[in-house]
Amino acid sequence: MKAAFLEKPGKLTVQEVPVPACPEDRLLIRIREVGICGSDLHYYNEGRVGDNVVREPHILGHECSGEVAEVGRLVQGFRLGDRVAIEPGLPCLACPRCLEGRYNLCPCVRFLGAPPNHGAFREYLTHDPRFVYPLPGKVSFTQGALAEPLAVAYNAVRKAGLRPGDTVLIVGAGAIGFSCLEMARAAGAARIIVVEPQENRRAKALALQAALVLDPGTQDVVRCVGEFTSGRGCDCAIEASGSEEGVAQAIRAIRKGGRIALIGLGLAEARIPYGEIMKKEALLAGVYRYANNYRPVLDLLAAGRLDGEAWVSHRFPLREIQRAMETANDPGVAKLKMMITME
Repeated sequence: MKAAFLEKPGKLTVQEVPVPACPEDRLLIRIREVGICGSDLHYYNEGRVGDNVVREPHILGHECSGEVAEVGRLVQGFRLGDRVAIEPGLPCLACPRCLEGRYNLCPCVRFLGAPPNHGAFREYLTHDPRFVYPLPGKVSFTQGALAEPLAVAYNAVRKAGLRPGDTVLIVGAGAIGFSCLEMARAAGAARIIVVEPQENRRAKALALQAALVLDPGTQDVVRCVGEFTSGRGCDCAIEASGSEEGVAQAIRAIRKGGRIALIGLGLAEARIPYGEIMKKEALLAGVYRYANNYRPVLDLLAAGRLDGEAWVSHRFPLREIQRAMETANDPGVAKLKMMITME
């Protein structure tokens, strides 16, 4: 089979390697589509994400879908050819966090694409069937792969306490921001405001029914939100840019008693308007991946309440993954979500 290895920052090579053997308690899955995540780009550009460092040739990728190619002897409920989405994190299922249902906080989780765990930029992988989900009939392989960022958005919308009729602010319109926009709309948000510096992403946010889009480079976000809400402010906010400025905008733009979900990566520490949090009694919640969110996301996709494919702009075959990463890095290319497909 073919697999793409990150040899060093900026260099990916596609190699022929053996198809992995299928253990008796696992599924062998033929990968069909994989999304390029911001974390994949961090690994590609820097060879690391935080404490996770690529020390030897490594396979990236974790947003994936495929077909069951082999069923382990002890596995039930799956058949050859089943179309599936793959939840990439495998927790220990024994620690206190796992036992209380918050397995996304498991300290021993093995996550596809995070060193030393090889990821999904390859034609086949084996996986625990407890974290593999059949795709409903109308859900595409692309949507199955994008169930991963949509699961993040599902968690974020819950942490933001979004209620039907709320006015919601989303700061940042990358893949996670678009996922949150779709999820907020599905959850009953009355009005969605999106803050995004890139023009093509602002246009797509409008196409996805955002009520207002703002350019933080040329507009005073807090003032514009105040005018749009007649001085009331937003009921809740989702910060998906991972910037200090974005966090501050979210805090200043919410109403008294408002809620904020922090989901954007990139900051280890930040200066925030602490006084605003206090006088508003604002609630801030961190969002880390997801737990028990894949099934409801797939149900929403099957019901047509979510799309996902609407914000896919580029597709590349696995053999062109180097060009895909270079395109993702090119500031001159207008792009949204980028997918790797298997031939």
